[in-house]
This record gives sequence, structure tokens and C-alpha cells, in this order.
Amino acid sequence: MSLSVFWEMTLTACITVWSPGPNNIFLLSSASRYGVKKNVKFMMGIWTGSLSLMLMSGIFCSTLAAVIPGIQPVMRYVGAAYLLYLAWQTFKRLPPGENEADKVPTYPMGILLQLVNVKIIIYGLTMFSSFILPHETRPLILFCFAFYLMTLGAIGNLIWAFAGNVLKRLYERHYQIMNAVMALLVVWCALRVLGIL
Repeated sequence: MSLSVFWEMTLTACITVWSPGPNNIFLLSSASRYGVKKNVKFMMGIWTGSLSLMLMSGIFCSTLAAVIPGIQPVMRYVGAAYLLYLAWQTFKRLPPGENEADKVPTYPMGILLQLVNVKIIIYGLTMFSSFILPHETRPLILFCFAFYLMTLGAIGNLIWAFAGNVLKRLYERHYQIMNAVMALLVVWCALRVLGIL
């Protein structure tokens, strides 16, 4: 892979994984409530799920490309439904301490969020089919690219989580407005997944 293709892939990846999406918006919301420290397990789940998806994309991209036309519409609806569920959960959240049933997001929740995240699935397939596989097919190199793509996503997650941590005091005072804004952003993501926007 030439250096120019590598930088083009990196720029495309950063724009994709650092933009608002289910992971980043949910991390912003959760970190604003609980802080970054209490979201580390959740982020580790996101990263585990992301690396798994990147590996599957790299290894099975050519096979999936033949299957995707039949799977893609179903995955869009499943992913959009899950995003709408997250939007509802975000909208109805109370500040920490006011809802004892509310729990800090967990490692399995992070993995699940990734495995149904259509944005990340399409991101992995696009990165491998457009940028990586035309230039490289060795398994070890594909693993390195999968890890690199996951790391770019992890950096974006950390940016959004720390932004949420900074907003924690503001959230405690204005949680209803912030919940509504974040829920609307997740609804926007769902509509984008469905191709409505």
C-alpha cells in the first residue's frame, strides 16, 4: 500500500469513527453522568467488539461482499431499531443517584453495541474492500490493519468520553435538555442508517 493510500484511508477512517455515532454519543452521555473511569469497562467492550468486526471484515470481506446485498437491508433495520431503543433510553435517563435501577454501562453492553452497529460494520467492510485488500492480503498485515482501524475508533471514543466527563456538572443541572439533544442525535443516526437523511 502506498503512503498516499494509507493517509487517505486514515483520513476517511477518522472522519467516520470520530463523527457522532451510537458509540460516541452513548459515551458522551454516559461519561457526563458517571465520568470516564466508570465507563472504562464499557469502552473495553466497544474496542473488543470493534476489533472483532475489523478482523471479520478483513478475513471475510470478499465472501461477505457477495452476501451483503441480502443482509444489508436486514442489518439496517436491526441497527436502526437498536439505535432508536438507545435514543429512548438516553431521553428518559435521570441524573446519577435519582434512579437506583440505572446502571453504569458494562463490557458486554459495549460488545453488543458494536456487533449491531451498522456504521462500524459498513466502516470495516468499506475500509478493507476499498483501501486494504486491493493492496494487501497477508493475514498478519490484515490483522495489523484491523488493530489500526480499531485504535482510530478508540481514540474517537476517548475524545467523546472525556468531553462527557467535562460536561458532568452541566449535565447534573440540565440533564433533561442534554438527554433530549443526545437522544435526537441518536435518532438522527438511526435515520441516516435507514437512508432517510
